[in-house]
Amino acid sequence: MSDAPVSPEPKKPRTTKPEVIEDAVVVEEPAATTAPSEPTKVEPVVIDSPSVETPSPQVVYVQTPAPPKKKGNRGIGSVLAIASGIIFAAAFALVVAAIANLSGIGRFTVTFLAQPSFYVPVLFYIIGAVLLVVIVNRAGWAAYVLGSIFVGLVVYFGTVGVLLLGQGVILKTPAEAAALLALGLTNPLVIAAGLVAREVSMWTGALISRRGRRLKVHNATAHETWEREVAQKKAEHERTSAAATAV
Repeated sequence: MSDAPVSPEPKKPRTTKPEVIEDAVVVEEPAATTAPSEPTKVEPVVIDSPSVETPSPQVVYVQTPAPPKKKGNRGIGSVLAIASGIIFAAAFALVVAAIANLSGIGRFTVTFLAQPSFYVPVLFYIIGAVLLVVIVNRAGWAAYVLGSIFVGLVVYFGTVGVLLLGQGVILKTPAEAAALLALGLTNPLVIAAGLVAREVSMWTGALISRRGRRLKVHNATAHETWEREVAQKKAEHERTSAAATAV
C-alpha cells in the first residue's frame, strides 16, 4: 500500500497590525503674567482754614390782601326788569283800550284786564327782560337798545304761540292751523304788545346800564387799590429781607 503524497498546507498570509499614531496634544503653558503694581495712595492734605458760618435762610411769610371781587349788575338789574313789567302792563293796557276804542266800541273799557290772555304778553315781557339783563350784565345802553328787539320778539312770538295753543291748533287740520297762525301773526293787539315791550325794555335798560357804568368804575378803582397794596407789601418784604441780610 503506497502512501499518498501529502500536499503541504498553504501558508496563511501574515497580517500586520496597523500602527495607530496618536495625535500629539500640544499644551501651551500660560505665559507668566506679571502682577499689576499696586497704585500709590495719595493722601489728601488737609489745610486748616477758619470756619465760616453761613447764615441759615429765614422764611418770611408776607400776607397779601385778597383780590377784590367784581360786582355784577345781574341781581339789581333783574329786580328792575321785573319791576318794569308793571310799567309794561300799564302801557299795554292803555294801548289795548285805545285799539278797542278805535275798533268801534266807542267807549273806554277795562274789561280786558279780567281776561287771562291779557297777561300772557306781560309774562313773556318779564322773561325776555330778565334774560336780557343776565346776558349783557354791566354793558352800556347800546347793548340794551339792541337787546330790546330781542325782548319784543320774545313777547310777539311767545304770545302768538300761547294763543294758538289755547285755540287747539294741534287738533286742527294743516289748513286750519295755517289760518289760525296767520290771524295770530296779524293780530293788532299782539303786534302792539311786541312794540310796547321793545320801548319799555329799551328805556328800562337805560336805567340799568347807568348803574352798570358805576359798577365798572367801582371795580376798576378797587382793582387799582388792590394792586397798590400788593406793591407796598412786596416793597416792605424786600426791605425787611435786605436788612436781615445786612445784619
